[in-house]
Amino acid sequence: MRQTPLKPSREKNSLILEHGKVPAKSVVKIAQTFRTGTNDIDALDYVEMFLRDEKQIDPYALNDVYVLVNFRPVVTNNNWRMDCGVAAYDNRHGLPPFFPTRLRFEDYIYRLWLQQPKIASVHVDAAQRHMKSNYMRNPLAMEVFNEELCSLLKRRIKDSVFRRDDLSIAFHYTGEVTLEESESILKKITAVQKRVLAAADRAHDPERQRALRAFGANLAKSFYSFEPDFFQQNVSRIVDDVISQIRASLELWPTLVEICYFRKDKEPLPATRSSKPAAQ
Repeated sequence: MRQTPLKPSREKNSLILEHGKVPAKSVVKIAQTFRTGTNDIDALDYVEMFLRDEKQIDPYALNDVYVLVNFRPVVTNNNWRMDCGVAAYDNRHGLPPFFPTRLRFEDYIYRLWLQQPKIASVHVDAAQRHMKSNYMRNPLAMEVFNEELCSLLKRRIKDSVFRRDDLSIAFHYTGEVTLEESESILKKITAVQKRVLAAADRAHDPERQRALRAFGANLAKSFYSFEPDFFQQNVSRIVDDVISQIRASLELWPTLVEICYFRKDKEPLPATRSSKPAAQ
């Protein structure tokens, strides 16, 4: 199975399934629906939509929708997405924890953990519509910043995984951020800001001009004024904190699951019986 990169919602994108081998004795640990709507559009894709639509004056009002068509159920042991829209888990022997992070890639561990012998995941023949909400979300410029950090962390963790077991994964990455990595992010986002400011210069609507210039200023603010040293220091600090939390949780988690098993063998886990529903 292979998957094309996600593109802006107004452009054609597709997921192409190819026949492959999954061991007959594989256990399906996660079964989930397909998902359609706006949730998986990246922050930079929203920026692209904002720049493309010359009548748009509010980047937070963007709510383009993508719709899945011709989808098929599939069983896979590849590094496929973990959707979590509507999902079922085989938790009989425990599962790994979610990554404890506010950067919104907490379920990425499952994409890594599922890649081991005799484990598979399933997408069932159903779809759920999921709309992205700005409630409890950061401003768009900060979402761009968060996604750049997420991409960095996911890439470094994925490239350094050396062990997967029943309840966890292990990786070598300890949180360092190289100068080349930080410079690459700044180069990418400064190019985006230049396009935003150029669009503001071309805009005829004063409201759109103000909106574009405000967004360009927010990008600079979110990326520490594009000062290389200041950006490097702060990104290194954030990444180090996140990786420390992740590594600590992975060390603690098997012990917590073991405590639960010991407790379960002695007596049932705490439970509360709810009152019976009233007769209709």
